[in-house]
Amino acid sequence: MRILVAPEVFERWPEYRRYVVVGKDLDNAEEDPALLDLLREAELGVRNDPELENYKEYPLISAWRSVFEQMGLNPNKFPPSIANLIKRTRSGKDLPFINRLVAIFNIISLKYRIPCGGDDLACLEGDLRLGPAKGDEVFAHLGNPEAVENPEPGEIILHDTANGSVFCRGWCWKNGDPSKITPLTSNVAINLDSMPPMDEATHRMASEELVRLLESHCGGTSMVRLIEPGNPSFEV
Repeated sequence: MRILVAPEVFERWPEYRRYVVVGKDLDNAEEDPALLDLLREAELGVRNDPELENYKEYPLISAWRSVFEQMGLNPNKFPPSIANLIKRTRSGKDLPFINRLVAIFNIISLKYRIPCGGDDLACLEGDLRLGPAKGDEVFAHLGNPEAVENPEPGEIILHDTANGSVFCRGWCWKNGDPSKITPLTSNVAINLDSMPPMDEATHRMASEELVRLLESHCGGTSMVRLIEPGNPSFEV
């Protein structure tokens, strides 16, 4: 199995980078009060940051809004995941503790203002590819898998190359149901996406902190790979 980013992505967005953390034999079954405390701390940091008052203009968010516009998606109607997360947090609503892995994604996203999410690898049949859609792939809505649709041709999607199942639409907009993280998830691929003005050192720091949280709260083993133009794929 390979995890890869299609060349068309780097041709159009040459400064894009993706760290992928692959965790194996993880324990995601129990609640974790320490992780919940870290989540609430990250939420407080977002609420107390005056630079996020107009979050759409915050540089790390406006960069992704621009990418969505270039994809042909209205970022107001189809917001990047980090924009939606910041908006929800700034409204004063606490994020639910769904499970350990989802809490870790949210902690890293809020702290570094970066799109971060993951997929259960148990359902993967082929390679996991981020790239432009042909338009015949199938997206099943998270929590409502009977509701299915096709992505727009050219839309950047994360999908299973064997069966066309879409794990995430709109690059980092919306996750699908097949690869959702549950308490039974034990093998996972976690993505941390970077666009300028995020610098390489901060991007790497986010991935390193995620690995520490993963190892200390979920156990198992983990590997980290940077996907970039000169290294667009790796074997798992």
